[in-house]
Amino acid sequence: MQTPKVFISYSHDNEKHRDWVYRLACRLVESGVEVVLDQWDIQLGSNILAFMEKGLTNSDRVLVVCTDNYNKKSNEGLGGVGYEKNILTAELFSGQDTIKFIPCVRGVTTRAKTPVCLGGRAYIDFTDDAGFEATLKQLLHELFGVPLKPKPALGKSPFAVPEEDALPSIHGESSTVFFSNRFSDSFPGVRGIHWFRDPYEAVKRLKLFFRAPFVFQESIPIWWWRSGDMHIDHFEVLSPDTVLLDHQELIVEELAAVNAGAYYQSFLYIKTKPSQPTGFYDPSSVPAQVEHLGYAREEFGLFRGRTVSRAEYDDGSAVIDGEVVNINRESQLRVRYVTPYNLLIAPLDSPINNNRFDRQRNEMLNAVLKGEASLETLVGAILQLPKRSRT
Repeated sequence: MQTPKVFISYSHDNEKHRDWVYRLACRLVESGVEVVLDQWDIQLGSNILAFMEKGLTNSDRVLVVCTDNYNKKSNEGLGGVGYEKNILTAELFSGQDTIKFIPCVRGVTTRAKTPVCLGGRAYIDFTDDAGFEATLKQLLHELFGVPLKPKPALGKSPFAVPEEDALPSIHGESSTVFFSNRFSDSFPGVRGIHWFRDPYEAVKRLKLFFRAPFVFQESIPIWWWRSGDMHIDHFEVLSPDTVLLDHQELIVEELAAVNAGAYYQSFLYIKTKPSQPTGFYDPSSVPAQVEHLGYAREEFGLFRGRTVSRAEYDDGSAVIDGEVVNINRESQLRVRYVTPYNLLIAPLDSPINNNRFDRQRNEMLNAVLKGEASLETLVGAILQLPKRSRT
């Protein structure tokens, strides 16, 4: 399966949306999409219109991030001026269907969710930050050309769970209280920052922390945080120093349990060792990933103990021992980090869950990973974040 290449167009005069676009771009790159983004690819003094034209011509898809400000600018006069006007009208002038514009709506308050020149197009709505990962998955299926699973039959809920396998209830307990209780049980007596630099001991503590149940009918309270954010619904010990966190294979190097403030501010920090590359990817792509993300990763499938490429995993079939084998029902998606990597584990309602902190968080994690900053510096920044409140 060919790697899709996308060009992202957005309004530049809103820092909040700019940070969100950066997050979206990072998650796309992590998922195997080649992204053209001005924050990364344009140099000072470059011709913006020439950059835009090249991006449009050489990209398979164009993601147009539609916000109130973007739509207003684009609807003024004959569709806005300068960069936005050219982006949104390029397809009309080209007369070609080779470039497909995908409106990505974010926080639009008007009835019309897209600019006039994109009116009538089906759009994808990223307004709900809590549903970011599910919406991203939908977008990735579109970009890779892999259809989503068929809809269930009428009258049958896609989320129906057999009664004997029903999830327990969290009984109204908040994610921060649940996390704090698990933290106290798994890391008793910890105040401040406590390091576990023996990987075997670190994995033992993680196994205790992630004992069942930690997924509930009403919510999944524990999340991981890096350049992508996601709830954790699966934990498994693969070896004395390696764990499976959802799809992520993590060779644990060290673990820090942080309880330096109020109960709702506690979190876990994990640093991992590089994994052996799968051999499916060109190693020359590693430096570019490290430059953009701070680390490099590979996605692949696991079928009966054998690795298959991400493209084969998506297709549901693989060539094994010279034969085409259907792997759709048994294959598992895996992510492997081929450079050092670090991440945070915290409750859903942690102050870390703050989109204004996303970029700073990632920059600080990268600095800690490279030894240019201490974990204490990151902890200090997190303790300054406001407490999340539910309305």
